[in-house]
Amino acid sequence: MDARTRSISVLFATLLSLIGTGIISGADAADFKVVVKPGTKMFTPQEITIKAGDRVIWVNEDREDHSVMSSGPVLEQTTVGAELLVIDTLLHPGASYIHSFHEPGTYPYFCAGHMQMWGAVTVER
Repeated sequence: MDARTRSISVLFATLLSLIGTGIISGADAADFKVVVKPGTKMFTPQEITIKAGDRVIWVNEDREDHSVMSSGPVLEQTTVGAELLVIDTLLHPGASYIHSFHEPGTYPYFCAGHMQMWGAVTVER
């Protein structure tokens, strides 16, 4: 095997390894949208189920600020069998936030300014 073929083989093996661990998502990864619609003070849909490697896009279509938070007193009592997702982002009107999920589990989140606003992402293999 010449040096060029060996380099290509190593690169290919590395890419396959990264895809397998979820660091690089495969072609079948999908995007899922969670929206805060004007005047609703809720995430829609409130709960979603996705596959490892998929992305969630939170979009604020409301006229006021909202946040997506995944830690704090609310979640210390509600986290269901998953590591806490570390998100603490403010969504101004018209803003969005994207997060890729790689580990199976249920990830609850909420809006810090409107405690009745909550949601959960369940990630399956």
